[in-house]
Amino acid sequence: DETFSFKYSPGKLRGNQYKSMMTKEELEEEQRVQREQLAAIFRLMKEKSDTFGEMSERDMKEQLRLYDI
Repeated sequence: DETFSFKYSPGKLRGNQYKSMMTKEELEEEQRVQREQLAAIFRLMKEKSDTFGEMSERDMKEQLRLYDI
């Protein structure tokens, strides 16, 4: 049974375990940042459809479900 001295320990925990360690405020901030980053990625993919191909928002959401996002 390991005791972690840091809240963040890369490679040791899974996503849901990190969520349980976060305060409500930290979780809300994490979700806000995640939404902003995903929106920026989606915009870039739409702008560069010649590189990434056509992808609808539904396609993107289906892909994100694979990564527990």
